[in-house]
Amino acid sequence: MTLPTPPPGPPMPGYGPQPPLPTPPKPTPVWPWLVGGGVAFVLILCLGAGGLLLALRQASSDDDAPPPPRAGREEPAFPRVSPEPGERTEEAEPPRVIGSDVTVSGKGNKTVKVRLEPDAAYIATITHDGSSNFIVEGLDDSGQPAGLIVNAIGDYSGDRTVGLDREAPAAIAVRATGTWKIVLRDLSKAPKFTGEAAGRKPAVFLVPDAAALGGRITATHSGRDNFVVRGYGEDDRIELFINEIGRYRGTEPLAPDIQVIELEAQGGWTLRAMR
Repeated sequence: MTLPTPPPGPPMPGYGPQPPLPTPPKPTPVWPWLVGGGVAFVLILCLGAGGLLLALRQASSDDDAPPPPRAGREEPAFPRVSPEPGERTEEAEPPRVIGSDVTVSGKGNKTVKVRLEPDAAYIATITHDGSSNFIVEGLDDSGQPAGLIVNAIGDYSGDRTVGLDREAPAAIAVRATGTWKIVLRDLSKAPKFTGEAAGRKPAVFLVPDAAALGGRITATHSGRDNFVVRGYGEDDRIELFINEIGRYRGTEPLAPDIQVIELEAQGGWTLRAMR
């Protein structure tokens, strides 16, 4: 379609060139705000975590710190003064006291409980009137064998050590067909060997000073049965001097630490110290 020609004169509205349209404003980008907000959020989290960690460390140090002194009680700022020499600071341990002699007796087989101090040593005087085997044995708390004391046949009379080389028994078991008697006394009541002794039955002697006896010991035996001589030294050391059957005569070294001598014999014997 052909438009009509505009009339002369100033252009009429709707005719002629139109003014350019205004340029619309560019939209503002959003990503700087998002990045900035993320950084701020991370900083807030870091600051919060740091504060929480500092608070936990402070609480832990408070728990480890010593409690403050109670009101009305001041802790001394200097160490306690040591007691003067001779000042009594604690109760002294009383000396060990051995009770009265312990006596048990019976006829035939029997097991008897005895009250002995475990760390004490005793001398047992034992007699038996019978013709068959006579065996005396110590038992521990559980009833198990804790050391043979006597093993003989027929009548028996003599002294033996108990609790010297091992703990004192809790009970004594006797196997016999006749009557028997056992008297337990503290070892300190045993006779002393001062250089010479003789007898016809088992014996136990204390040795006050073995070093002063000369260093040798001579023994004789006229019986037909076992003849055993042993010594007990320091630190529970046992030294066997003689172990023979029948008649014997000989000399053996005597160690200076010997404190007890025990003999097993059923015949005449002699014992003499020599230099």
